[in-house]
Amino acid sequence: MGFLKKIFGGGGGSVEGLRKAVAQQRYADARLFAEQLADQSLDEAEAAEVEKLRVIARDGLAELNLNEALGLQRCGDFEQATEHLQLAQEQVCSADLGKKIEQAIAAEPLVAEIDSTDTELPAHCATCVPQPSSLLEGEESIPAEADIQLELILTSYPADLAERYMAKNETFRTAFLLSHAGQDEQALPLWKEVETEDQDDLYWFELGALFARSGQLTEACSALEMALEQNPELSLAIEALVPVLIATEDFQSAEQRLQLFLSQGVVPSFCYAQLTSLYVQQQKYPLAAEHARQALAAGNTESRFMLLAASVLEHVGALDETENVLQKLPAAGCRGGVNLPLAEFWLRHKRELGNILDTFNAACREYPDEPRWQLRVAQTYLARNWVKDGLKLLQKLVDDPRLEPELAEEAKNLLAEQQG
Repeated sequence: MGFLKKIFGGGGGSVEGLRKAVAQQRYADARLFAEQLADQSLDEAEAAEVEKLRVIARDGLAELNLNEALGLQRCGDFEQATEHLQLAQEQVCSADLGKKIEQAIAAEPLVAEIDSTDTELPAHCATCVPQPSSLLEGEESIPAEADIQLELILTSYPADLAERYMAKNETFRTAFLLSHAGQDEQALPLWKEVETEDQDDLYWFELGALFARSGQLTEACSALEMALEQNPELSLAIEALVPVLIATEDFQSAEQRLQLFLSQGVVPSFCYAQLTSLYVQQQKYPLAAEHARQALAAGNTESRFMLLAASVLEHVGALDETENVLQKLPAAGCRGGVNLPLAEFWLRHKRELGNILDTFNAACREYPDEPRWQLRVAQTYLARNWVKDGLKLLQKLVDDPRLEPELAEEAKNLLAEQQG
């Protein structure tokens, strides 16, 4: 059920979980999630996004420690300030923030004289002096931390839905925050405490998403159907229900739902992409290719879908279309504009061998702990008839425990073929 967790979020084991942690400014969690994801097999676009979010998380932690250090310096606690600055220096990624940290480290630890009659407190001294519980008369009170987290999560939601979530009662909102922090076990009892009169379409959607993440697919279907019964236009439930139906292999219901959504004007790029996935699972590849084309024509540019579409089109022999789709994927790093899925496609069809060798060599330098790209270099050598170099590298790789089982089998078969 890992792919359902990826769709519905649920903690740090997914790119979505990392996105949410960054959006909620839970930078320590985000850094941990990014490190966990670095050990997973991600497509190129996801790997680039994870790296970007990792940098944001590290800089976020560094800035928090810098601000804390500045406050401690102002309060005269230079020993603790130094500890925070050291942490900030270890965490920082961006050059500009790094310079600020260096300046703070280089600053002489002098305490400015403070007039005893001056009631204004230093801006960063919250750790040293008790703060008043309310602001001056006429100013708005500072929102609670939970409200800030809620607002951050809802920034990616349509405005009308965000307003509805903000208006929910405390039990609903607490359960919502726990779910989005990946704590579904703690959230579930709270969801069950929500009063019957408050169990609207959003309630049933959130409960359905929770059940989907935990693999309780029958319960997930029931809850999401309830959400759509109360609000047939709830886009969140529409997008959630179909993957659950496909996961339960209720293909007929999934197809009927998607056709209904299309007739209702639901975003075609989503519906056609889901139909593509539906037909792939049933191994109906011509139908899958037809709907992949429709999804692409409708403007679906989501990287995961484009990789699926390319795979389907290649399966049915539409090689020019496959190449065209792969060329639209972004290239990461310094590989001269060639992305890795396109390079692998060219390798399979013995094309552009010079260009892809440069691409795979660059990938080896960027991802030294990922032997996949060393295997691709070996295969490219052999495709160019550089048999000696190809065999030498292949023999090193064939027993590499880091190779995924499918790639390990590929390497063994190729080596046996060359030695036979």
